[in-house]
Amino acid sequence: MINHLFGNYLVKSGRLTGEQLETVLEAQKKVRVKLGLIAVAEKLMTPKQSDEINRLQAVVDKRFGDIAVEKGYLTDAQVSRLLELQGNAYLTFAQSITDNGFLTYEEVEAALAEYQTENAFTSTDMEALKSGDSDRIVSLFLPGDVDSLQKDLMQGAVRTIIRLIESDIYIEKAFWKSEITVSSYAMQNLKGVRKASLLFTGDGDALLAVAEPFAGESFGEVNLDALDAVGEFSNCVNGLFCTDKSAVCELDMLPPSLKDDTVTIKADKMCVMPIHIGESVIYLITTFDEYISV
Repeated sequence: MINHLFGNYLVKSGRLTGEQLETVLEAQKKVRVKLGLIAVAEKLMTPKQSDEINRLQAVVDKRFGDIAVEKGYLTDAQVSRLLELQGNAYLTFAQSITDNGFLTYEEVEAALAEYQTENAFTSTDMEALKSGDSDRIVSLFLPGDVDSLQKDLMQGAVRTIIRLIESDIYIEKAFWKSEITVSSYAMQNLKGVRKASLLFTGDGDALLAVAEPFAGESFGEVNLDALDAVGEFSNCVNGLFCTDKSAVCELDMLPPSLKDDTVTIKADKMCVMPIHIGESVIYLITTFDEYISV
């Protein structure tokens, strides 16, 4: 995420043009390779084993390396080595800038220091951003008074988007709302010791950025079939969350609800997080201890 977050700052501050940033992001893709592909290239795993773990990640909320160790395919030391080969998110971005001759490394570092100051990020915050760890990054972009379980749910949603939809995404600061008008949505409620809602929406055809990769087909427009795919994705997110929290908080999932018309959604406190997937912006909206009403 640091590539887009800091990259957009470099454009806004006049250090890079939009075209230069696109060049840098495209170049960086050649550096950031999936862990499974590296493991296969290093002959530490077979393609079949890599595919098996990729499928497991759709139902088990764990990192590729953690599952590989559990299955006995890799050791902890081998995973650490593969992560080194994969490259640090910030360093590969900075390297792409300097390789293209747009800025020197010293200029990049100076701009990063200004970015930190303008956003009031601590040194620990910056380490989280530079690490590429989505959980740590999501925590930085949530309101300080967000419920701990609500935070876990939103972290899980972002992790699942990265794993199943698109790895190269970025988020904006989340905010509280009590009422929003949306053009379409897919929502699922949780019931049990506590109740919660998780809803995905977006302007225009933005939700296709989730529906089409998840379903593996083209819908062309946000219709009920596309929303059904987003609903199934929500079911996946909530299923992983409920399984993970089963020991501390018993929750059950209700069937997803879909709407392809413009409506106003309401709740006392809805936490809204914008998520950029390619050229689209979707909105992850959650509540805890209350349901979203239409």
